[in-house]
Amino acid sequence: MRNSDGGSERTLNSEAPPARDTVGLYTILGVDQRATPVELKRAYRRLALQHHPDRNPGATTDGSDFVRIQYAYDVLSDERKRRIYDRYGEMGIQMAGRVGGELLDPQVSNMLSGFAFVSSLVALLFVLFFAFLAQRVDRKINWPYSVVFVPLWTVDLAVLIVVVSVLLKRAITGFSSSQANSDYASRDEAAASSSYATAEDDEHEGIVSDSSADAPINAAVNADTSTSASPSPFGSAPATDATPLLGGAGPNYSNNSSQRRHRRSRRRRHHTRLRNLRKFVETQMACVVKAAPIAYLLLLALFQVSIVLKLDGHVSWSVWCVAAPWLAIEAIHGLLLTLQLVAATLKANEGSATAPTARQLLIVALNTYWWFLIRVVLAVLVVLKLNHSISWHWALVFAPSYLPALRSVITLCLLRRQLRAMGDAEVAQNESAIVLASVIAFVIAASFVYSFVALLIWKLSLPSAVRLALVLIPVFIALSIFCCLCTCLSCCLAYGIHAPLDDERDVESNSPSSNDNNDTSMIFVPSSRRIQ
Repeated sequence: MRNSDGGSERTLNSEAPPARDTVGLYTILGVDQRATPVELKRAYRRLALQHHPDRNPGATTDGSDFVRIQYAYDVLSDERKRRIYDRYGEMGIQMAGRVGGELLDPQVSNMLSGFAFVSSLVALLFVLFFAFLAQRVDRKINWPYSVVFVPLWTVDLAVLIVVVSVLLKRAITGFSSSQANSDYASRDEAAASSSYATAEDDEHEGIVSDSSADAPINAAVNADTSTSASPSPFGSAPATDATPLLGGAGPNYSNNSSQRRHRRSRRRRHHTRLRNLRKFVETQMACVVKAAPIAYLLLLALFQVSIVLKLDGHVSWSVWCVAAPWLAIEAIHGLLLTLQLVAATLKANEGSATAPTARQLLIVALNTYWWFLIRVVLAVLVVLKLNHSISWHWALVFAPSYLPALRSVITLCLLRRQLRAMGDAEVAQNESAIVLASVIAFVIAASFVYSFVALLIWKLSLPSAVRLALVLIPVFIALSIFCCLCTCLSCCLAYGIHAPLDDERDVESNSPSSNDNNDTSMIFVPSSRRIQ
């Protein structure tokens, strides 16, 4: 079929494909489903030359054969569209352009489905860990804490394997790309040396011709200054005549080309220093970002091991020694935030003529560090309380955890106030709906979080008054809801897309416009690609 012209003619005049035909476009081009991009391009060129209306006017009266060939190649030559067509057919291609059409891509849907499934398993392991912990603290079981922490260590091991595999894949990809680029190193070096020499010559010529190019501008500026200067109200000379008092040589002193060249070169050097410093900061930040995941996981595992050893009585460390890995994690995160803030500040200084004010820098710093500072202060207060260094009540120790809710309430109130000040009623109504949804989400999240915080304060204040299983009820509910949502999402992505596509095809096939069309010799082609 691929090498026969008659076979190609027969495929072009075949009947309409079924609802989920995944071979019709391959049949039009006369290639197999496993055809490579080179084979697709070769078949398309052969058929396009054969059926193009300009080269073969007698082939068809309206050029429909060429339109179908062009449409088939446009779909199959695109990697994403080809994956969608291979699974869902042409209706999948048609729905891929709608809202949420990205989920029809098998690569995207499989990745999201796998992520949702793994997330549900992680949620189940956390539920199991908290159940074991509640039973152990409430003295329902006498297991050592090393057994209680097994589900949590399983999650750590799985995350470590994933992170290491991703890093190895990136390293292998970077090594292969460097090997591919090494073949062009000598040629690029010669081209770069010649371009550098040309750039230096151009820069020298530009500096030499700068004064001649600026001469008309200087004359115009001087003329405008001399004509627009008004005499002093005290009857003295114009303001332009007072320039020699400042140490100049005349009216043209502040506008001569040498001073402008000096200012330009100084600004250029300043921007170059800022750019080099920003690149250095970004390089250091990239190094920290690459090493941060492994460091986070190792420190987190060390923190868990320290807790287990302390609770099982194997070591007599202080609370500060046990919490040291967690504080190290926060220190790494603070370093990343600092590098990010410095890079953003340098980029702002480099891209604008005026430097940011102290108020702007303070606002940016607060927006960058506020959540980090809350976590650090809360961790330090908890460690001090457990170490008996302070005698505050637990409600006061957990005071930093109330600030995010306060900040969210203030943000929502300010947003609501801005919407009321808007003049457009339709836009204000849409934004009000968004604000209402945000308020509902905030209330739901805050109810889970702060009910857990209140129960935890009660447990820590009166250990024998309440059981840990009761304290962890909000955690169990939240993890169960999250697990159910992830499971439903995984099932929908894996099995729930075929039915909507079939329903959509049935609706189109039963529509009056489709029943009136008796021409079944042409497969489904978008109206934008048809010859009118």
